[in-house]
Amino acid sequence: MQPTNPFAPTFGTAPPLLAGRDDILTGIADAWATGPTHPAYTALLLGRRGSGKTVVLEALRELGHGHGWLSISEAAATTGLLDRLAHKAAEHLNRCAGDLHADIDKDLAAAGIALGPGYDPDADLSRRLPNVLRALTVHLQSGGTGLVITIDELHAGDTDELRMLGIVVQDVTRIARLPMAFVGAGLPILEDTLLADTSVTFLQRCARYEVGSLDLPAAWTALAEPVRQRGGQMAPEAVEHAVAASQGYPFMIQLVGFHAWQAASDPTAAVTLRDVEVGAETARHQLGQLVIAPMWRDLSDGSRRFLAAMALDDGESRTADIAARLGVSREHVGVYRHRLMKSGMVAPAGRGRLDFALDAARPWIRGLDEYPLLCKSLKLTDRPPVGFVKPASDSGETAES
Repeated sequence: MQPTNPFAPTFGTAPPLLAGRDDILTGIADAWATGPTHPAYTALLLGRRGSGKTVVLEALRELGHGHGWLSISEAAATTGLLDRLAHKAAEHLNRCAGDLHADIDKDLAAAGIALGPGYDPDADLSRRLPNVLRALTVHLQSGGTGLVITIDELHAGDTDELRMLGIVVQDVTRIARLPMAFVGAGLPILEDTLLADTSVTFLQRCARYEVGSLDLPAAWTALAEPVRQRGGQMAPEAVEHAVAASQGYPFMIQLVGFHAWQAASDPTAAVTLRDVEVGAETARHQLGQLVIAPMWRDLSDGSRRFLAAMALDDGESRTADIAARLGVSREHVGVYRHRLMKSGMVAPAGRGRLDFALDAARPWIRGLDEYPLLCKSLKLTDRPPVGFVKPASDSGETAES
């Protein structure tokens, strides 16, 4: 029987090897060791879909567990975040009710929070989150430990709830100096939404870490080492091709590795260049469905037209050409450039140039049923590079470079 594939191309699933994130883990671990006065004691992880934010959050939770800390993890995408956090904290207090200091019992009772037989799992504790978290961290501090709260998908959270959460964390961590660390994660668009809200000042002060693409050595390790740990090897030219195909994008690394392993006749002996070529082609098709399609659905019509204008080029696009195709000013192009860089769809390619952040995006967009219609809405007086045929005009003619 062939050994289990070591790669994990599933969102939120830990890869076989967490490569290239030591700076983040070490930086936050140092903050926890220092205490609430460290600026990174409360931190945000920002990265596009598939960059591994959730995996890093889980690694941080495990790091906390290794030091005896309790962790509470939640996602902000659904409402009721404050109530869920409060109940998770209250449930822990309930489990150790017999060991709580009398002052903690007294404070909880004064806040109308009952433990033991009187605990109501259906009660709305959202407004009592400060009381519950303060009681829990005081209890944990007495035992020489602390609490780590991790919140995923901040970009999809309710602004009012996140504003209140920020106030609570600030009160417990920064003001009371209790051992409650906080790490949140979200898409880079968070910079232009929640973090641009002047009423969410606490989250704006959190240390920020970019969870981006892996550099060459880290990508090489992430691809070659899991195979080696299974007793096989990936030839240098095969690893080189896999790294190039993945562009250092963590989710793509897992996709390429997974399908290359599947393509190998005996992956425990060797994963060849041909195996990687087959795996990379399969991975590119899946990346469109799993990553690019959800990103596309979140875009405005204007952003889609912008990307259609880029997709006319076989390589990098000049912002001047994009402006001409859209019939807008270069300043207008700059607005969409910023938005699409935040979304993870495009990346700078030098002065006055842009390219797709993922190579698979261009053929995926060109293959959309709506692509010819998007192109017909552009001002195609300029001629895109050789190699791509423009959509037919209304007269039925086809213009070719």
